[in-house]
Amino acid sequence: MNSKTLISLLKIKKIYGEFPETVAHISMDSREVDGNAIFVAVRGHQVDGFDFIPQAVESGCRFIVTDRYTDLPENVGLLVVRDPVKVASLFSEYIYSFPHETQTMIGVTGTNGKTTVATMIHNLSRALGKNSAYLGTNGFVVNDDRYASTNTTPETTRLHKRIREASERDSEVFTMEVSSHALGLGRTFGIDYDIAIFTNLTQDHLDFHNTMDEYGYTKGLLFSQMGQNVRDPKYAILNEDDPWSARYRAMTPHEVITYGMTDSADFYPSDIAGTLEGFTFTLNTPEGQYHVESPFIGHFNIQNLMCAIISEWLQGYKLPRIIGAVKDMAPVEGRLEVLDRTLPIDIIIDFAHTPDALNKIIDTIEPFVTGRLIFLVGMTGERDLSKAKEMGHISTRADVAIFTPDNPANDDPAMLVAALAEGAEHDNYHTFLDRTEGIEYAIALAEPGDTVVLACKGREPYQIMEDYVKVPHRDDLIALDCAYRKYRRDEYVSDDIID
Repeated sequence: MNSKTLISLLKIKKIYGEFPETVAHISMDSREVDGNAIFVAVRGHQVDGFDFIPQAVESGCRFIVTDRYTDLPENVGLLVVRDPVKVASLFSEYIYSFPHETQTMIGVTGTNGKTTVATMIHNLSRALGKNSAYLGTNGFVVNDDRYASTNTTPETTRLHKRIREASERDSEVFTMEVSSHALGLGRTFGIDYDIAIFTNLTQDHLDFHNTMDEYGYTKGLLFSQMGQNVRDPKYAILNEDDPWSARYRAMTPHEVITYGMTDSADFYPSDIAGTLEGFTFTLNTPEGQYHVESPFIGHFNIQNLMCAIISEWLQGYKLPRIIGAVKDMAPVEGRLEVLDRTLPIDIIIDFAHTPDALNKIIDTIEPFVTGRLIFLVGMTGERDLSKAKEMGHISTRADVAIFTPDNPANDDPAMLVAALAEGAEHDNYHTFLDRTEGIEYAIALAEPGDTVVLACKGREPYQIMEDYVKVPHRDDLIALDCAYRKYRRDEYVSDDIID
């Protein structure tokens, strides 16, 4: 891409030094740039990219974007702008040739359910024969190939690059989780969504957004940024059961399709039945009623599945074909996932880390518990601590509650655990400052017929410890290893539980 062409896109800027004639990529990470790249220095919460400009220049980069002046060698171009993130998004689109234009772009936002809905859409797309990509908490997936991802929604240059990578592999639909952090920080600038989905809004991330109103309206940016061009067929899929949907409906001129648990929605279920193996229900739609067999459990997963079904319907697929593909879908990893069913105890993992999500898990699991319910929950460090007491209160709905830290970072694990214990409604709870020890205790305590739920992490592969060091950790592997050792019989022993 020609550097002069990029610079000419901006009306307000200050230019210093000599720029390379062309560039081929762009990054906010000084470790990823060379003489053929643009380095965008952005102020972050923990570090300031401005401090890494010398490292970028040392790597050969000759095109720097920042919001303030700094002395650089004459053969390095410095572009000073008011909003480096917005400029990074603009330049990324031009450098990567607007890759979202070749794919149906689907964005999923909400407090809970983003990963499940986005993964369901990706899996349904694959089942319907489409090349598809997914980006979110569970990584970056193109068709059946998975790659690691550091954030739910990556920073803007990496996000646009991912969309380009999917386009180069002929992806027809790109489904991504859109976090409130991403919307608030402008990471999704420049992405033209065809379908925007809202799951729900409950208390979370108030350490970042300060108030629920700020949090809710930040989520609404996904819908307000869909644009005003009604000649483009775009759709908003909204949760009829959540009061925020009325506000989001007013934020977009595009057609709104609703789903919910009552007949006031366009799509709603009836005749619901299920086990820990999956749920069945009748799906009521504008085109009639359909019997659905799904491998997913819980009413909230019925809502998530309706989002996925509607998204495929809006892309032109007939409902009978979509629903026929549902029964062959695999459960979403780490989301209300029941581990090895051959064990005499049920072990379930989930990513739930808000009061609302914890309540929904227990509501879903309770009817199928034949023994005791043992419920382990963790409190995340450096996050909104005001929800901890309620999380502890909800956890003691179970027969036994276990409190641990979760990604404590630089917070005191003892303080995090104490905040959970403050909400306990009975004395049958146990505290551990190490999450692994808490999981080991839960499995050791469980007897045949008991159900153990490990909440808050799903299959997240690490713990964030002091100084933000990521230490390898997997709830599911730790729990299964303990269970296999406890019930050591041939049919339970596996050699590949721990990588």
